[in-house]
Amino acid sequence: MPSFAARQAIVDKQQQVIAYELLFRDSMINVYPKVDAHTATQKLLHTALQSSQSKTFTQQKPAFINFTTETLQKGYPFKFDNRHIVVEILETEEPTQQLLSLCQELHQQGYEIALDDFINHQQWHAFFPYISIIKVDFRQTSTTEILQLIEHITNYPNIKLLAEKIENKQEFEHASRLGFEYFQGYFIDQPEVMKSRPHVMDEIGLELDLA
Repeated sequence: MPSFAARQAIVDKQQQVIAYELLFRDSMINVYPKVDAHTATQKLLHTALQSSQSKTFTQQKPAFINFTTETLQKGYPFKFDNRHIVVEILETEEPTQQLLSLCQELHQQGYEIALDDFINHQQWHAFFPYISIIKVDFRQTSTTEILQLIEHITNYPNIKLLAEKIENKQEFEHASRLGFEYFQGYFIDQPEVMKSRPHVMDEIGLELDLA
């Protein structure tokens, strides 16, 4: 039975692709299925990142993929080379001490961590030393809020800003002027669904234990 995933490009200021975000799909229909985040993460890992097709999915670029606290607890990121994945913390996760400890461990092991759809709450500031990328929904976040976030990360040169939901040239240029380094959205690229070859995964024996 085939498996599916979608990818969407992430680019720099020169619009050069630096990575792809991988998105769960359960068919060639390009919509997010009605499943919980934990199940989607597990199935996506099984489909793309644990197969020999992962490099094809991302054209040799790093893969951004969403993780829940539960999937982090199970150690799924450590199944992958730290050069091949960016651990993206879902916006629905709470900034708990447990999540902070998991991020510290990932950081110590050389993994890059991104915060998805970030809202600038004080509780997240303790995570800043361990974060590489903060993703901001450019259509839902005001310029004032963005400038406040930039001020708060001034002492953290390790953090780059990624503007999500960039849908036209004007938004791209405005985000670039504000200080964003990376960009994602329909102006750049629309998600593209890809189908895996199950027999390849079977042959190399890299299936995840999804129990």
